[in-house]
Amino acid sequence: MPSKVPAGPFAIRTTAEGAEFPLYILPFDKNGVCEAPETRQHLLDRIADRSDIFVFCHGWNNDWEAAKERYNTFIEGVVGQRKIHGPAAPPNYRPLLVGLFWPSQALEWFESETGPAMASATGDATAEATLRDEIAAALPQERRARFLELMAATALDEPLSRELAGLLASTLSPDDDEGTARSAPSAEDLIAAANALQPAPPPDFDDIGSAIPGDAPLGDAPVGGAPAAGDTPAAAGLGDALKWLDPRHLVKPFTVWQMKDRAGVVGGRGVRDLLDALLRGSQARIHLLGHSFGCKVVMTATAALTEPPPRELHSAVLLQPAVSQYAFAPKVPETGLPGGFYKTLARIERPVLATFSAHDLALTKTFHWALRRAHDLGEQPLPAGESPSPYAALGGFGPKASNETIVFIHDPGETYDFGPGGRIVGIRGTRTIDGHGGINNPSTWWLASNAALAQ
Repeated sequence: MPSKVPAGPFAIRTTAEGAEFPLYILPFDKNGVCEAPETRQHLLDRIADRSDIFVFCHGWNNDWEAAKERYNTFIEGVVGQRKIHGPAAPPNYRPLLVGLFWPSQALEWFESETGPAMASATGDATAEATLRDEIAAALPQERRARFLELMAATALDEPLSRELAGLLASTLSPDDDEGTARSAPSAEDLIAAANALQPAPPPDFDDIGSAIPGDAPLGDAPVGGAPAAGDTPAAAGLGDALKWLDPRHLVKPFTVWQMKDRAGVVGGRGVRDLLDALLRGSQARIHLLGHSFGCKVVMTATAALTEPPPRELHSAVLLQPAVSQYAFAPKVPETGLPGGFYKTLARIERPVLATFSAHDLALTKTFHWALRRAHDLGEQPLPAGESPSPYAALGGFGPKASNETIVFIHDPGETYDFGPGGRIVGIRGTRTIDGHGGINNPSTWWLASNAALAQ
């Protein structure tokens, strides 16, 4: 556990050239508070003579052991590969690595980032009880008993589903973590997302005539018993499909909202302050690497830096980012507002690189049904590359409306030409990235090395 890690580096590693360098791991709580202040200070006291600082951030459903393993595997892969393929380190190369750890775990109702398979069960009873208690604790005292009563039901009719959805939505903060106005989450959006994420094929909300599923009609409340086995969204109208819901199906999209918003809070508070301190306390080249919601952590931190920032960051590699395809757009088509991360392009010396893959089931099949709130659009709110929805994920379909360049992922030894900075480059990774968690392989190690070190 993070609390057992002594102050100072977590480990000492060795570069491809044989020089030792420290790996720090900094844990943050859900409010963005660093839980290892002594280690943080130890790090900041030793950055003045470093040439390069790498900041890593894991994503959804990584516990402490999984995050450590992911960081170690990536570091060992990059170092081992550089011994064979390069690129050569710059003169006086003295790296330092910082792995971020944040509480990203919820129930494994969706694809865990520790493996490529979609979870088919609703999670174990202990995890469900823990999450239930956490949600209840976030509610006012007088509403907790009612929440627990609704959660204990086998199935809820429409009025009760709406009531439970309202309780869940009320626990999510409308804080502005990306520089654009946000409204509070709605019960209607949560109900529509829950319906879409049930095993039956989701309804086509656009064909129904609603750009945002929360605007769709919910239908009449049921009068009799539970729905028949054949009453699915595919066989019935939208109103019929929403008459009965397992309460756990409402918690599914809630946990996705919760973790995505938490990534923004952690990035916009604690990691922003860390980046600011790294930029001010050294002249090192700062390199960002994120995976999934970890991409939201590092890019929200970059967007939240003081204006103007102390200086530019050097590079950013986003592996299967669980953020909007419009996050880097100068103007989101549906809103006319800039994407929440558009401003970061001017704060990073090299182009921002973002992988996407058709094999990423979480980001090609689930993301755009779960995250359809107004502020999910553009991070303010089909085969890879053919976006099925304005709410589609960057890591599933690549950047859109962002003056983007798209290139295929390269094998080790193949030269990249990313072009000048101030841009987003989509890396089509379907050939080598076999799932949402499949980001530790020779092609991604080569991509990260080139982004940071290639001259």
